[in-house]
Amino acid sequence: MPPSIEFKIRNHFDELPSLAERLTEFLESHDVGPDGVFAANLAVEELVTNIVKYGYDDVREHAITIRLTLKEDSLWIEIKDDGHEFNPFDLPEPDTTLPVEEREIGGLGIHFVRHLLDEYSYHREGTQNRVTLRKIIKPQ
Repeated sequence: MPPSIEFKIRNHFDELPSLAERLTEFLESHDVGPDGVFAANLAVEELVTNIVKYGYDDVREHAITIRLTLKEDSLWIEIKDDGHEFNPFDLPEPDTTLPVEEREIGGLGIHFVRHLLDEYSYHREGTQNRVTLRKIIKPQ
């Protein structure tokens, strides 16, 4: 069975540092190189931040699940939440050719996710959002 780990966190920003630390520890313990660790951390932080910030209309506690699986030459990341139905990959690409002061606010995080990972998808399963990401990795 391929190595995998699952994290369940609350929809609070203070969960992010510990999540990043545990994610990095898992990846480094399985010889994932710095590029893979960086891409995974950036993608998870960006997507989970958006879920916490925009996913819910109430102040109740919600669970967000992050699963990492290493298969052959790939890191698979799955993020599930019960927030509003939202496909982050439907957002238009920001125009990075414009000067910073002329750009629309937002969208750069998802832009980086699109360009640092090799595959990404979204679908809704009942009341759950499910984002799946794939990063081709090279061992250290």
